[in-house]
This record gives sequence, structure tokens and C-alpha cells, in this order.
Amino acid sequence: MLRRLSLSPRPPYVPWKPEYRCSPRFWLPEARSVLVGAVSYLDRYARDYSSPPLGKGYLSPFAWEPDYHEVVLAKLKQLGDYLEKLQPGTKYILQADNGPGCERLYAWRSGVGWQGKNNFIVVPNVGSFVWLGLLVTDLELPPDVPLADQCGACQLCLEACPTKAYKEDYVYDYTRCMAYLLTVKKSLSLPQRRALSRHRMIYGCDFCQLACPHNKPVEDAPSPWLNVESLLAMPASEFKAFFRRTAASWRGSNVLRRNVVLAAAASGSCLEVLQKLARGEGLVAETARAVLADIDQEQGPCSCFRCD
Repeated sequence: MLRRLSLSPRPPYVPWKPEYRCSPRFWLPEARSVLVGAVSYLDRYARDYSSPPLGKGYLSPFAWEPDYHEVVLAKLKQLGDYLEKLQPGTKYILQADNGPGCERLYAWRSGVGWQGKNNFIVVPNVGSFVWLGLLVTDLELPPDVPLADQCGACQLCLEACPTKAYKEDYVYDYTRCMAYLLTVKKSLSLPQRRALSRHRMIYGCDFCQLACPHNKPVEDAPSPWLNVESLLAMPASEFKAFFRRTAASWRGSNVLRRNVVLAAAASGSCLEVLQKLARGEGLVAETARAVLADIDQEQGPCSCFRCD
């Protein structure tokens, strides 16, 4: 049976509208239960992600192909089909980061995991490298209960954030988060550009999760570092195809190419291609011009989130 959810913890990123976000009956009028699934992607992360050679940009493993939306929805669909076999006529709808509900809130409330101090859900014996999804159904099922917090006094995740997005436990300023900035369509400020360039981010940011002792990456995994010069030299159609089956594709080629420009700013070998892009028009050209100006001013006072 559905219960009214408490107002704590507040979900990150999304506006807090309990009447809209916390009532599955807005999504399925006959809703009686919400089932939460968690799919681990820990095997995409290697134990050591030391700084790469210049000319590389970081694509977070969570976004690699196949697109996690497809992976999670396929597994939830199997569960839904099973429920229909058990109870013919069962109604259900699915969501995997593509609907109005906050998966983290339901995962916390249902006991899938506890909410870490960085607001990620930490699943016991698995960690926080999990994709979450919801199955809302008209079946009335017995509820589970939230898990006790197991973070203790640890603050490694908060201390690991390069842009100080966390002021204290659970207090999160998403406007300082590099993962968020990489999805923004508008022009970025100088501190924002320098933060993304310094860490050579293309999509996603994993500093806080990699610092968590509950996450234990594998010994060997594919590299998350891409050749930015090759990406910038790609024709538009080839660039789009490169990201088509990744979870980053939803943001569009224009923003992703802008992000590659930012990642390329740390590499002298990319200067020529940046100058070529700067002669064009649009977000990518505008960013290339700004990045080239930033490079010219590098000897001046530092302007970044960490130092402000």
C-alpha cells in the first residue's frame, strides 16, 4: 500500500513538489504500489583512474553504451510481465530516469539503499554505482522500510568534490556540480569553464562516488578517457553516431561538442582545431573563442570554484 512520503531527504536536481512528484496516482490512477529496481554498473569502473595524458576527455562509465535507460527498462519490463502472469490484468507503468518521479526518493523510502551524504543511494554490499528504476502497479503489495544510514562520520565523498558542491552533509548546490554543468545549454562562466577544462570532463562526474568506501571498483575495466582531438575533427554526422547509443545522447551533439571543446582546452595539441572551430557560429564556436581567451589569460589570478 502506498504511504505518504516524508519531506526528508529532499531529492537533488528536481524541484520539490510533493503533490506532483510523490503521488504515483498522478502517473497511474489505479496505483497501489511502487517497486524499485537497482542495477549495478560497478564493473565499468577500474580501481585506478589516475590523470590521463593531455588530449583526453572523461566520459563517465555510467553513460557508456548500451544506454542505461534501455537496460533498466528492459529488466523492469520482465518484472512487469511476470506480475501479469501471476495476476492477469495487472496494470503497471515503468520509469528509468525518464519520468516525473524521483527514483532516489523511492529507493530510499523502499529500503533499496540508504541516502549517502552526497545524496546518492548506497545499496548494501553493492555501493552507489547503480541505475535506478520504478515499476508502478495497481497490485497492493506489502511495503518495505528505509534502511539505517551507514555513512557514520565519513565525509570522503564531500571532500572529494573538486568544485565544493557540498556545503555540508546532504546540502548540495547543483549549480556547482560538474555533472550538471555539462548538461547546461547556455554559455558557462569563466570559473565553470576552468573547472571543466581542468578535469577534462565531457559528460558525467564521479569524484564523490569514487571516494566512497562502499564502492569497490574492479581491478581492470575499459578506460573512460576519449581522444578529444579526434572527436573535434569528426564530421557532425560521425560525432552524433559516436554517442548515439550512450546515455549522453539525450543532451544533443551541440552541447556534447561544446564539452569536448572544454576538455580540449588543457591540451596544446588541440590549439589548431580550437582556432578553426572559433571561426564558426553557435555554442561550440562561442565556447572555442572563450576557451582560447582563457588560455591567453592563464598566467593571471586563478578563477575557479575551489579557490573562490
